[in-house]
Amino acid sequence: MKDKKLYRQRSKKKVRYGPDMRILIVGGGVAGLTLSALLLKRGFRPKLVERAPRLSKVGYVIVLWPSGSKILKGLGVYEKLLEKGCQFTNYYVSNNKGEVLKTYNIEPVAEKYGPIISIYRPDLIDTLMEAVDPDIVQMSTTVEKIEQGADEVEVHFNNGKSGKYDLVIGCDGIRSRTRSQVLGDIPLTYSGMSGWSFWTDPKLSRTDGIVEYWGKGKFFGVWPTKDKLSVFTSVKIPEYSEEHLDNRIQKIKESFKEFGGIVPQMLEHLPDPNEIYFDTYNDIKLDSWSKGRVVLVGDSAHAILPNTGAGASMAMESASVLVEDLCRTDSRYVLNALKQYEQRRKPRVNKVQNQSRMMGRLVYSNSSLLSNLRDYVLKLYSNDLVYKYWDNLLKDPI
Repeated sequence: MKDKKLYRQRSKKKVRYGPDMRILIVGGGVAGLTLSALLLKRGFRPKLVERAPRLSKVGYVIVLWPSGSKILKGLGVYEKLLEKGCQFTNYYVSNNKGEVLKTYNIEPVAEKYGPIISIYRPDLIDTLMEAVDPDIVQMSTTVEKIEQGADEVEVHFNNGKSGKYDLVIGCDGIRSRTRSQVLGDIPLTYSGMSGWSFWTDPKLSRTDGIVEYWGKGKFFGVWPTKDKLSVFTSVKIPEYSEEHLDNRIQKIKESFKEFGGIVPQMLEHLPDPNEIYFDTYNDIKLDSWSKGRVVLVGDSAHAILPNTGAGASMAMESASVLVEDLCRTDSRYVLNALKQYEQRRKPRVNKVQNQSRMMGRLVYSNSSLLSNLRDYVLKLYSNDLVYKYWDNLLKDPI
């Protein structure tokens, strides 16, 4: 009897869908902008808030799998992505001495699924913004409080204003405030690896593809993008080790002093320490990606270790799936759509997360015996096996 009364009460409330549904997106990164563009394309009118005063013009390299980049085709900006990004087919793996262990060609993967693209993060942000109406974006805005009711969410902002929404979507990254506000403080899972990323002179590269150097508990990767060259490094260190700006250059040189190949040249051309980005490499697995009418997308829900280059693509895939489910619901049944979104996405995301963790254990092994065994096995690892690896990751439906 109580349930019937509650249903009658809800049924009398105004039901909103499409352009009338009140949707707030928190975070103007890859996930938030992809979500905004897809919703606009389907007739919705979301509001996006971003804490920064302007969209970032600095950043690192982003790798887009075909499963992520093809979403831009429906947004009409795929050609822009190809213009600003760099397609690659060659992949070189060396040991820490600089001896090439194996050269792979992944052109068969590109022929079946589409190119794998590396791009400067601000260029990807600019590309996505071409599909977003700037009038829906509000900068320098943070969410200070979220109050959930049965039929709507009231959100309080740092400017003293508030708003009521049918749905709030947290796209605010691995250290998501939205996640903390609705799910509590959930610790990240540290991989045991941390590292530095920076840009260097593209003339230092000797190849047209990706070059990686695998050492004992250390990694040095070189990724080309359009007119740029990105360096991504990893070292095995305790989780709470301190890293200081004043000895950053010395620390990098000391960490990779035994590396060969093109690494010594790059160590001699390190940029200003303020232009070098340091981070710990974490991921996170949640029992649920939503609570009530608040849902998470991208790194806030399912951050992935950087070694597979999958984070941005998984965020874009998740945004696409959520929008599909929102197109088949209204404000009354939003919770059903969120449940469907999680059911569709979790198996694929868990698979990629598990793969990234496995790759991390392989590449970042801190044992001399296991590192030598890894290098030996890699010499026997054929192009056909690399194709099967990628095929296994890309064949799943989104």
